[in-house]
Amino acid sequence: MINPPIKILLIGEYSIFRSALRMLLETDTNLRVVGEASQLEVIDQIISEDAPDLILVDLPDFGGNDHFSFFQHLSIPVLVLVGQYDIDVYQTCLKIGINGLVLKEEKADTLFKAIEKIHGGEIWFDRTIMGETIRQLVNEKQMLYEFPKAHITNALTEREKQVVDLICKGLKNKGIADQLFITETTVRHHLTSVFNKLEISSRLELVIYAFKNSLVTMPNSNGSHNGNGNGHSMNRQSVLVG
Repeated sequence: MINPPIKILLIGEYSIFRSALRMLLETDTNLRVVGEASQLEVIDQIISEDAPDLILVDLPDFGGNDHFSFFQHLSIPVLVLVGQYDIDVYQTCLKIGINGLVLKEEKADTLFKAIEKIHGGEIWFDRTIMGETIRQLVNEKQMLYEFPKAHITNALTEREKQVVDLICKGLKNKGIADQLFITETTVRHHLTSVFNKLEISSRLELVIYAFKNSLVTMPNSNGSHNGNGNGHSMNRQSVLVG
């Protein structure tokens, strides 16, 4: 059975850029651009009419982090193109659940692979920058308030620890349910229990707590990379905290 092509909505200020990107994407028969937009205000209409599978955004066209909030509430995966590494951008992407980030200097194959992985439910970030971003988030949270003592983690059941691990590997509730052969309702119950036991209130705090107290392994620059040595599909091995 042949899978249908991944339908992509392009967001970018400049028509020339969008046209060139469309031509590039459609060299891959597994990808199809179903819409373009230069303004955020028309995206909802395009989504309603064309039902894209993924939104590809040229971030600088919209002035950076100020416009991230628009994408926070979309149910469609979002992949961001950026001109350079920026820790602030990575932090924002993690906090609001952006699915991936690719440098414009990367090869086309890297972009295609990122789209494929994100469409398959994974996330795509550079492991080196991911590790540094998480470390910075941990340090910031430590300065803001004290996390519960590490020994409190002993109160977590083995199943709850599995849920925490999978959250830190990038899975949403459905993916966790599939992985553990339980229902999404049961996943939500486990998360509520974990939040109560650790006295935290969000996935972001949970991920930071898990890295700080070594419940999971901190991403680092020695992690494996994909073929070009830059972008890396975490194969759900990275955080998703939307």
